[in-house]
Amino acid sequence: MDEGSTGRQSDDFGPPPSEAAEARDEDAGVQFQEPTEGLEEEAAFTAGPEVTAGISSQLLDARAALEDAIHQQGQPSGVQAVEAFTSDIGNIQGVGIGLSEPGGPGVPGSPTLAVFVAEERPIDQVRSAVVESLGVQAAADVPLSVRKSGIIDAHPHRFYIRPAPGGVSVAHFKVTAGTIGCLSVGRSAPRNSRLMVLSNNHVLANCNHAVFGDCICQPGPYDGGSCPTHQIAILERFVPISYGGPTNYVDCATGWAWPDRVRRELVYLSGGAPQYFRISSQPLYPQLGWNVGKSGRTTQLTVGRIVALNWSGWINYGTACGGYAWFAGQFVVQGYSGDFSAPGDSGSSVWTWDSTRYPVGLLFAGGGGYTICNPMPWVVSALDINLYT
Repeated sequence: MDEGSTGRQSDDFGPPPSEAAEARDEDAGVQFQEPTEGLEEEAAFTAGPEVTAGISSQLLDARAALEDAIHQQGQPSGVQAVEAFTSDIGNIQGVGIGLSEPGGPGVPGSPTLAVFVAEERPIDQVRSAVVESLGVQAAADVPLSVRKSGIIDAHPHRFYIRPAPGGVSVAHFKVTAGTIGCLSVGRSAPRNSRLMVLSNNHVLANCNHAVFGDCICQPGPYDGGSCPTHQIAILERFVPISYGGPTNYVDCATGWAWPDRVRRELVYLSGGAPQYFRISSQPLYPQLGWNVGKSGRTTQLTVGRIVALNWSGWINYGTACGGYAWFAGQFVVQGYSGDFSAPGDSGSSVWTWDSTRYPVGLLFAGGGGYTICNPMPWVVSALDINLYT
């Protein structure tokens, strides 16, 4: 699903208090002084003391110095190029006091300087970035552990990149953010001369609410993208989603792209650098038990297993879209290590986890650790396209 569309229902805050309870509140009110008109006070907040027992002053000093250095770098801008996330300094997301793990520095369970990074790097490289690039000399000799956190309160594939590959943030200009699945072309004239990005209806066509020719930007608006500055395509075609009862089989759309603003490859980040790869252009029907992969805007490169075929059920698109929609004939993926997907990964292409990388699905929904996908042969048939991968 696109970012912000999690399928969560509104909280139930319970019934209003009874009249008897209100009466008791009024009686209790006489015990309190009435407010004075015009009196205002600022609430001052001071953080409580850190728990520092057993932690050396050298380690605490290093943590404080790195905290200041990260803070001095300033907040990131709304739209950043991939290099901003993959440079040695930009890779560092936060700092804390952690505990050493088996195989790490010092005795397991002993305090360390815990450096949180967007992309995994060797300890020596992270220490060099801290000491030399950020100038935190106090961290030169303390035990240091590296923890891959991704970009805190953000997402690895939200960056601006040209030409834009599959697997990164994209959306209609009124939508939050989803993922470019891959490229495609129409099967007949004049669409066979159009290079198109493939994703979901609810990502590119705003849940049926868009107009053909609307701007599609990369990254999506939630990640700082805007039109026309970050435009890569215009809405070209979508399969309408029917809400309330009729059966749906696909959630898909195409955006007619400027050829120099997109590329055939998909991307993932490894060692702080973008890695590009291709998938097959031949869609296959999914099979139970197959291992599959995807590269998406939020959870990046993940692997899972197809645990159910011919899934039917209700998908909650939220009131802004149209409510619940009934889908049939879908397949379900469960991740091997953590969730296979998260909000913002909608539109990702799903492919066999082998050297052929045959496309088997288009990711569009999920919940409770399970991801729901359209069979890719249905997607290309519904949009009358061939994959261009």
